[in-house]
Amino acid sequence: MINRSKSPPSSNAESSEQQYEKLLAAMGLSEAGPYRLYPLKSDLERIKRDYAHWVAAPDRKLVRSYRAAITNVIALSGTIGPAFFGNEIEKAGLSRLNPDLDDDRLRELMEEHRHEQDDLVAALTGRGLDIDHWLKTSHDAYKKRDLRKLVMEPFLRLMAEQEIITSRKHRPRKRIFDALFDWLGVDKKSRPTSANIDTIARELGGSASTLKPNAKRRTKK
Repeated sequence: MINRSKSPPSSNAESSEQQYEKLLAAMGLSEAGPYRLYPLKSDLERIKRDYAHWVAAPDRKLVRSYRAAITNVIALSGTIGPAFFGNEIEKAGLSRLNPDLDDDRLRELMEEHRHEQDDLVAALTGRGLDIDHWLKTSHDAYKKRDLRKLVMEPFLRLMAEQEIITSRKHRPRKRIFDALFDWLGVDKKSRPTSANIDTIARELGGSASTLKPNAKRRTKK
């Protein structure tokens, strides 16, 4: 498995647009028309968004620590008691927002809006259950969300749809992927080797429904 890296992109004077143009050149699409490039860029931007989202995602260990903190806050809230939060803390909140009001007026406001008070414990309990569900249901998918699943396989399928033919001499697959990784900001230490890329391409190429474009073959007249 290829590990992700949260390191920032290498310092490069090239703009994202310049890197995108280099990617098109590596793919042999520099002279392609807008009707071909518009949907292509949309697909590439989706890969870029997925990769950026994955890089920014917190570690599962950190999420579990957050879940444990929620449990502790709920327990402490029960120890302190709902009456304290519903009276003293509610009044303190109104006083903070309305510093000119006296104690009697603050209590009047509390009575007027008591039905609108937020139930923090209920909100935290719901958030905790949501996190539990995420930890349970996303475990298998989360392990697979590496560079291969998020970037390499979708990009190889896109190349197949675009009918881009690679060759060692004129259009090396590694050069195309290096241009892609530059545009995405993938750290050089995290990039797969040429052999890794070729292996993944061969594995995907073994399934026509996975890699090959769903275009009808033209028949000769």
